[in-house]
Amino acid sequence: MLALFWPKKDIVEFLRSVECPESILSSLVIAGPEASSRRDIITEVISALGKRPDRGHATYQLMVDRLSNWTHFDRYWFEEQKKLDREEADLAIASLRNSVTLRNTRTARQRETSAKTKFAAAKTADLSALKTAFAKVHGAEMSPQARGKLFERFLKELFDRQSIKMGDPFEIVGEQIDGSFKFEGENYIVEAKWQDPSTSTGDLYKFAHKVDGKMHGRGLFVSVNGYSKDSLSAILHGKHIKTILVDGEDLVHILEGLLTLEDTLDFKIRSAQTRGDVYVCALRKAPKA
Repeated sequence: MLALFWPKKDIVEFLRSVECPESILSSLVIAGPEASSRRDIITEVISALGKRPDRGHATYQLMVDRLSNWTHFDRYWFEEQKKLDREEADLAIASLRNSVTLRNTRTARQRETSAKTKFAAAKTADLSALKTAFAKVHGAEMSPQARGKLFERFLKELFDRQSIKMGDPFEIVGEQIDGSFKFEGENYIVEAKWQDPSTSTGDLYKFAHKVDGKMHGRGLFVSVNGYSKDSLSAILHGKHIKTILVDGEDLVHILEGLLTLEDTLDFKIRSAQTRGDVYVCALRKAPKA
């Protein structure tokens, strides 16, 4: 301000234009033998703003914005009276503008860091909740129907928290959970089983036929306890591959934060499309035994 305004009344008018409270401005002495100097006026205002509950935040913001973008230089004081120096004024404005840019950059980085921290905390909380839900499904002395309902809620929550919406409702028959979802523009039907690998062959074969019966059908079969070699042969022999397989190991990798559901599906789909492997570990990037 000292580099831009010479008369004290111009300084006061500028302060008024940036919404400096009138209660502060009215206390300034700008005329008479006891008049404050130009520098004292600015110092008094800054001191008074700092004592306010909001510490003058709104006024400072407007003040900095106006000064860092200042373009009017009074010819009378700069050129005729030469009380003010244009080069000095330009340097002061450039310095302020640079400070504003640095502040904005620092603030943006702080906000980005804060957002990342919050996202990481939310992700950790999500995974913790999913782990708890998955642990409950392993509970002892649970009927197949009760386990199936818990597994239904777990899968639904897993997909939702990983940003892939699982279609409602699930249709449960015994321990079977049916659903559907859309991934990368393709629709998938889902079937999940909680059983031994040796008992999944028939169900997997029936599911493969169910997928074949859909227009451009694709399927995701979830068997927590894995698959037998016979089950893999059942969906690979003489068929176009339309079903990808997920087991308990894949779920654990997701729950531990080693992979996302999206990464897991993407790798399994590409493996089926490019190598004909429907039962692969996305983390080890190799077919499962």
